[in-house]
Amino acid sequence: MPQTDGKLLMIPGPCEFHEDVLKVVGEASPSHVAPSFIEEFGSTIEMLRKVFLTSTGQPFVLAGSGSLGWDFVACNLLEPGEKALICNTGYFSDAWAKCVKSYKGEVVNLQMPVGDCVCPGLLEEALKKQKYKVICLTQVDTSTGVKNDIKKLAAICKKIQPDTLVTVDGVCAFAAEELCFDDWGIDAALTGSQKALGVPPGLMVCILSQKALRVIKNRNTPILNYFANASNWLPIMQAYEERKAAYFATPAVTLVRGLYVACKKLLALGMDEVFDRHLKTSLAFKAACYSMGLSLVANEKKHAANTLSAIKFPSGISKAQFLPKITKRGVIVAGGLHKQIKMTYFRVGHMGLSAIDPKRQHLVTVIEAIEDSLIECGKKIEKGKALAVYKAAMGGYELKSAL
Repeated sequence: MPQTDGKLLMIPGPCEFHEDVLKVVGEASPSHVAPSFIEEFGSTIEMLRKVFLTSTGQPFVLAGSGSLGWDFVACNLLEPGEKALICNTGYFSDAWAKCVKSYKGEVVNLQMPVGDCVCPGLLEEALKKQKYKVICLTQVDTSTGVKNDIKKLAAICKKIQPDTLVTVDGVCAFAAEELCFDDWGIDAALTGSQKALGVPPGLMVCILSQKALRVIKNRNTPILNYFANASNWLPIMQAYEERKAAYFATPAVTLVRGLYVACKKLLALGMDEVFDRHLKTSLAFKAACYSMGLSLVANEKKHAANTLSAIKFPSGISKAQFLPKITKRGVIVAGGLHKQIKMTYFRVGHMGLSAIDPKRQHLVTVIEAIEDSLIECGKKIEKGKALAVYKAAMGGYELKSAL
């Protein structure tokens, strides 16, 4: 649903949200112990397991941004002086490292070049050098549009250091990129509500494995956080799932109700179909970009994310020239974020509703805006070619609108 000013929000989150989600979020809030809300929250916790492809993981839903997930992982799973390996692919890896340090964890930074994903060989070397308590992976780096192969990287971790906890920041990935929590041996997976989950900003969602819960239970030192202390929240999550009222801190009631609606829609479609539609939309949009002579920040096309595209400005065209022209055409995209290349690229989100329901033609609008803006900037391209490429790749919208 477009913004109140009529513009289409196509940044890498918040993204466009379904009208049914917005309706329930905008309603008067019931009590957090109302029988109807207890049922919705309990059902949401159960549905999150299906979204994350886990039967044994424990979901936590807290009021806060996705960044709260770093605190949740760091304060609960690490004790002072314990080592965390940050597999660094950009801006948000840097921020996660700062978060770990704030809880007195010792950070080892495995830095990747800008535009590269985590190199499996380098990870293997790092794990053979010293022991870590936690491995911090980012499935999609929002600052560069690069996707890491979590399945492969988690397998390396489990092979070399089976006791180490594998944690994944999936803020710009989960509910769009495949993550098999149980099968891949993930111990913590965190995200925010405002991206592919399809709910306005304000919820942090984290799944912890039973192994992670045992680590928390057997800590030798106190957890250095009050609000993000999993020991305070675990009985609350368990109570709601058992359809009982419980209290530690008031949940974000209307947002949880929105998450309830969003999860129902995802599962009605089926997670395999959700993943496939994100993949198809991403490939079609990127093909359209290539046809306009544009290139990605990702150094290899196969490592580009399905939830967003980080696109380099053409030679001779600046951010100041280009982005206002896109906005003028009714589309909001994001500028660059990675500090080393910030002024050289822009980012387009294509996740959630925009990817799941192509009949809304959100990406058609974006492609037309990019094409017309490039032409206005003086770039010689064939008008209409990019859209034709996109439509051909999408198969002429043969996908049925399901949401």
